[in-house]
Amino acid sequence: MYLIVGGSSDIGYELSKKLVKQDDVIITYNTKKNLKKINSKNKKIIYLKLDLTNQKKIDLFIKKNKKLLTDIKFINLATAKADKLIINLNSKEIENVFKINVLSTIYLTKKILSLMIEQNYGRFIFFTSKRASRGDVGISLYSSTKEAISGYSKCLAKEYTSYNITSNCIKLGYFKTKLFENIPYKIKKKLLDEIPNKKLGDIKNIYNVINVIVKSNYINGSNIEIDGGI
Repeated sequence: MYLIVGGSSDIGYELSKKLVKQDDVIITYNTKKNLKKINSKNKKIIYLKLDLTNQKKIDLFIKKNKKLLTDIKFINLATAKADKLIINLNSKEIENVFKINVLSTIYLTKKILSLMIEQNYGRFIFFTSKRASRGDVGISLYSSTKEAISGYSKCLAKEYTSYNITSNCIKLGYFKTKLFENIPYKIKKKLLDEIPNKKLGDIKNIYNVINVIVKSNYINGSNIEIDGGI
């Protein structure tokens, strides 16, 4: 079972269309606003609401869906951003971004770990960002949360490898998504110029890497960069 948290994103939608050909998929979402349904003839695709800011609702989500959560391939795409200079960030924005990007990730994986240990199998796949690791103007909050997840993943990898559980980060460059399209033209052009072939990434590149991670018990604690050579 693929558990795709934050699956209503552009990347989540395109990945889910491919992954549901291999195994059942659970897609979590917070609001139905951006949710696009996928038809599947072979495997099941299930849409479940999940509020990542509420620990009690995370507990209830795991409890209600325990029977579905077998051979878990956990993919976390949920991301909150507040693109501002540090001096302009308010406390509510800081708390919200850390709550969704870091705290909910730690709490949710903590709950899922017990199931993975019982089943002697699990794959954690977190998504981080090449731009976040390099740093840029106005993304200090986003960058700090993504780098926190990178460190967290390395610790998970060392702590639970004896249970056939691996943890890896996929560090993305620039892909054709609504998020990228909404960037101001001048910044978008600057980012594209950083890519050697001047092309945005394709979802199939991410899908291929996920396949390799899922099938291997020796890719563990890695930061796999899919960025076109930035």
